[in-house]
Amino acid sequence: MPYIVALDLGTTGCRTFIFDLSGSILASDYQEWESIYPAPSYVEQDANIWWESIKRTIERAIKKSGIDKTEIVSLSVTNQRETIVPVDKEGNPLHNALVWQDRRTTEQVKFIKRKIGDDKIYRTTGLTIDPYFSATKILWFKNNKPEIYNQTHKFLLVSDFIIHKLTGQFVTDHSNASRTMLFDINKLKYSEDIASVLEIDLDKMPETMESGVDIGEIVSNETNFDKKTLVITGAGDQQSAALGVGVVSPGEIKCTTGTGSFILAFLEEPKFDPEKRVLCSCHAVPGKWVQEASIFTSGAVLRWFRDQIGFNECQKAEELGKDPYELMISEAEKSPIGSNGLLFIPHLVGAGAPHWNPYAKGILYGLSLGHQRKDLYRAVLEGVAYEVKKNILVFKSLGIEPKELKITGGGSRSDLWNQIYADVLGISCVRNVNEEATSLGAAILAAYGAGLFPDISKAAANICKIDKRWSPNENHNEFYDKIFRFSNRLYSNLSENEFYKNFNDIFQN
Repeated sequence: MPYIVALDLGTTGCRTFIFDLSGSILASDYQEWESIYPAPSYVEQDANIWWESIKRTIERAIKKSGIDKTEIVSLSVTNQRETIVPVDKEGNPLHNALVWQDRRTTEQVKFIKRKIGDDKIYRTTGLTIDPYFSATKILWFKNNKPEIYNQTHKFLLVSDFIIHKLTGQFVTDHSNASRTMLFDINKLKYSEDIASVLEIDLDKMPETMESGVDIGEIVSNETNFDKKTLVITGAGDQQSAALGVGVVSPGEIKCTTGTGSFILAFLEEPKFDPEKRVLCSCHAVPGKWVQEASIFTSGAVLRWFRDQIGFNECQKAEELGKDPYELMISEAEKSPIGSNGLLFIPHLVGAGAPHWNPYAKGILYGLSLGHQRKDLYRAVLEGVAYEVKKNILVFKSLGIEPKELKITGGGSRSDLWNQIYADVLGISCVRNVNEEATSLGAAILAAYGAGLFPDISKAAANICKIDKRWSPNENHNEFYDKIFRFSNRLYSNLSENEFYKNFNDIFQN
């Protein structure tokens, strides 16, 4: 039997998965890494650590599988998007990568708004002007590190960097390119108009291709792969996850909760929100698009609570050989709906969709002496669900009516969180048998690019099977709706009266 590999490079670590053609995981391995925080709003990573880490997971996964490396026909890479690293002609990093969470580029955002404007950017790239996207980070290098910018041969996304290490080629795929704010999603090529105004040299960007394209064989001597293994263009993690849960026809929508939460709906053609609240990007399925909403911090908030106040759960988990998150969720389950009157708004690195407010901060509202850790933990789960609901309502206003919500990512392991989603949203939530949707999507692309599947969409529809369904509780939905409306008013009052920006200015001056 031929095998295929997915290399999944996320925000907090990387995984190697070995799949068979039924979508079953033969073996996997994980390596965590740390981000670097030169300042509170700066988030960087060392690209060399990506490579060293993924090499270790490749070696261990192949060893665990017990298969001969020559049985691996092809591989594909999926990645955290928007993160950008400048490299020289040999592909060596010239600076730490600026991670998608990095918020240092607020001045570049102002410049782009002034020089180009929101409408032009949105109608061309499908994106809003925000520090999130790669063009602002490239412009930061140009403005603040001109020596780095001038030395840069290519600005690479995470998968581009790994692909170059494997093949020696500088290429990216449409789904990733469409998150740079330099790519015209209507014409499927870089926008010379935008690049010209920003004075960004497009020669410094990698060549673009569709997902699922055979790039060639491996030239690197540093991995355990056979050199005849084909490298296939992959996709950004969220588009890959959408493919991996079968979002391949109208009305299908998914929410992946990992570091952040990302909601994607299938589109036959680009669709633009008149209010620019949600985005449009290229899908992993060639010639298709996705409507997308990005919530920057969701699982990352739970991780912050684990690291900062979850000492008891961490200690107990170590004693019992369990995951601290499992114990945190168990605690959250002891708190009633509404978290005993505690409301959390999870904007720890600014607000993504539908607000796009880089000045927004996390809010814990209603805290009293009677609250316990269990209430804090549940408030996080509910607060993320309210953010998801905001964006589902925007999707509905654009004519996208979800049949159900396909939930993926590490957050989907929690039955409690899944039920909270269903209760808050008022629609059924389903989880697939294989929760590793991002890697499964990459594996489907790897198999397709090697000629093992004739049709990407049919392959996804056949492989993706439902494991469990959560139906909404009507009474809970009514109660949650009251809290949801209050949460919206609280955010709106703070934003419209410029409390976020004024607070930020205090620490900037």
